[in-house]
Amino acid sequence: ESCRKIVILDVFCGVGGNSIALSRLNQKQEWNCEVQVVAVDNCLSRLEMAANNAAIYEIGPNNIRFIHADAVEVLHQFEHGKRKPCDTIPTDDQLLNVSGYQIGGLGSLPDGVDAIFLSPPWGGMSYEMTGKAGYNPAVSISIEHKADDNSQIITNGGEILALAAKAVLEKNGTSGSISYFLPRNTDGVSLGQCAVASGLEGCFEMEQNVVNGKVKTVTAYFGPGIGRETTSAIR
Repeated sequence: ESCRKIVILDVFCGVGGNSIALSRLNQKQEWNCEVQVVAVDNCLSRLEMAANNAAIYEIGPNNIRFIHADAVEVLHQFEHGKRKPCDTIPTDDQLLNVSGYQIGGLGSLPDGVDAIFLSPPWGGMSYEMTGKAGYNPAVSISIEHKADDNSQIITNGGEILALAAKAVLEKNGTSGSISYFLPRNTDGVSLGQCAVASGLEGCFEMEQNVVNGKVKTVTAYFGPGIGRETTSAIR
């Protein structure tokens, strides 16, 4: 394909490990697309560390932007890959410059996104107590955030997937993708139930991430074209 810009939204960026890895795709000679990563976290100190880490890996300021905001609130800003129209334009009350990178608020979000990377907190070390294949994202993942009236709302891992699907996938199912980074003992059946409840159709893939011969984590992929080669091979 000809070179085009791909915007990836990382709504739980932490100190930037995954966002930086995605941004470094621009440093590969065989990569023919421009990647811009939107790195979101609700903790300003973590974002400052992420900016410092990006500087260490020489990530271009145009290839990554940092957003200090709530993940759920950010996902609500998009629908079918486009930024939702709003009556009032969000303003960045505190636009910071850290190590050459700007940290903004909702007003710094892009007009659209092509892919979403989800790596929410897994619920502490207790995730290992669910057994070899007993981790259910809808039960074990709980994201706390504030409503407009400042009351606390809890969004589970299945609901996070549903919000991401609504935010990035086109109505006609031709574009948009979601990557979900999860513990190694994630139950594929439970994750599939989350996908169905989210309105995701077709297959999804679970990729095992292996380090030194041991499975450490899994990444699940959702979106158009996922699983087509495997399905064709089975047929």
